[in-house]
Amino acid sequence: MKKATAWSLALIPCVGLWLGAAPVWGATAPPLSEVRVFKVESARCSETIPEGAQSTQMCTHRGPTRVSVMEVGLGNSPMGRFNGAELDGQRTPVCQVGHVSEACQGAGTLMGYIYVFDLNVEAQGWFEYSNSSINPPRNTLKTLLNIR
Repeated sequence: MKKATAWSLALIPCVGLWLGAAPVWGATAPPLSEVRVFKVESARCSETIPEGAQSTQMCTHRGPTRVSVMEVGLGNSPMGRFNGAELDGQRTPVCQVGHVSEACQGAGTLMGYIYVFDLNVEAQGWFEYSNSSINPPRNTLKTLLNIR
């Protein structure tokens, strides 16, 4: 029988820590089924965007503006753009806890994300968000909103 070296024994706790930190998945990830802008906020006003809307309606947004996007299902290539320029965004995971959807706090089942994009609106333009599902049918969904 071979003797274990100190190097090989050192791997055991490292692998154990890595496996212990891995999330437990109870089911396959839900395919991406919806993406939509649900809120646009600027210094002038904050408006909730109704489903299917193609443009902001309540006011003319200018200056620093925050656009919030809801994503149902899981994607792997989120992209936000304003007038063609790529935007950085922050995402918050949303979990289903019982019959309620809420920010994930270590309980529930991951069901999607809320993405928030900060942009500077100098003139009317188009906000676009797209993402592709991580599993079949690997569809790509896109939403467009004209920010006035």
